[in-house]
Amino acid sequence: MFEEMRKNYKFLAEYFSKLLENDKFDIPNSIIFYGSDILAQYYIAMLIAKSKNCKGDKSSECTCRNCLWIKRNEHPEIMTISKIDSKPDSDDSKTVISVKQTDVIKDKLVVSSEYHRFFIFCDAEDKVYSESEERRIKEFESWGISLPKTAKNGWYPKGITPKCFSDIVANSLLKSIEEPPSNVTFIFLTENLENIISTIVSRSQAFFVPGFEKTEYNMSEIEELMKKYPNFNEDDELKISDKLLEISGENGQSLSVTIDSLQEYLLLILKNNFQNKILSKKIKDDIEKLHNISNMLKSNIKEQTAADETGYVLSQKS
Repeated sequence: MFEEMRKNYKFLAEYFSKLLENDKFDIPNSIIFYGSDILAQYYIAMLIAKSKNCKGDKSSECTCRNCLWIKRNEHPEIMTISKIDSKPDSDDSKTVISVKQTDVIKDKLVVSSEYHRFFIFCDAEDKVYSESEERRIKEFESWGISLPKTAKNGWYPKGITPKCFSDIVANSLLKSIEEPPSNVTFIFLTENLENIISTIVSRSQAFFVPGFEKTEYNMSEIEELMKKYPNFNEDDELKISDKLLEISGENGQSLSVTIDSLQEYLLLILKNNFQNKILSKKIKDDIEKLHNISNMLKSNIKEQTAADETGYVLSQKS
């Protein structure tokens, strides 16, 4: 089922396919996907829900009842929660995810279900697609999943922010996230972890999703650079900085792309070490810090400064 996903999101596909195939482990009850490509995050979230609930051969072409429901985005227990999705009749809010929506979720969780339930939180737009947006959506058709049909023109996901997902609403979910019934997963989509209240972040597993246009990386140089990780020391800080700038220059790419490739490589290490809690925590912390550095580059800080900061982050001990 993850065949198409592997083409552009190899490490995430391998991580979740391994997790879902192993009966000894269960999918986290709360997941955060972050990065610039919210559309990709949505499809990844739905594909995980599809794989977890599939009763057939786990292929993209499966025609079991659950897969057909999810293909049409009509599964009764796979809910998209946004300012225009999953609104109860009494909810007249137009621009935010509301407490009434979270109350509906809590009421649902009182009753058991034969399915693994997913609640996918995002912002969303009702819009006429641009040519580039239509092209992006078409590229995901092979995943066998449709977008919600709640918009009059076209439904398109955006990352949640404090504006549409307030602290009050987020806090109303905390007990459900901390002590969910079995077979329940919350997924939050956002550009930056800072957009989600820290109490949810601390209770979730966060995964960086690279921008779609930045998925073709030369990983051999990154592997060489990272062969000592996580056993770098302070003497390696400047060496890492210099090597990052060298890799970017030799490949004719921005430092931002090189740092994104570092995050992809760390995801691979995480996949192979998710039972090691200490190492897993350092990897997740480093991915978050590298994502912040990448965002800083978009704010026009100097590449040398960003490279130095990356060297500092990677050379720190757990």
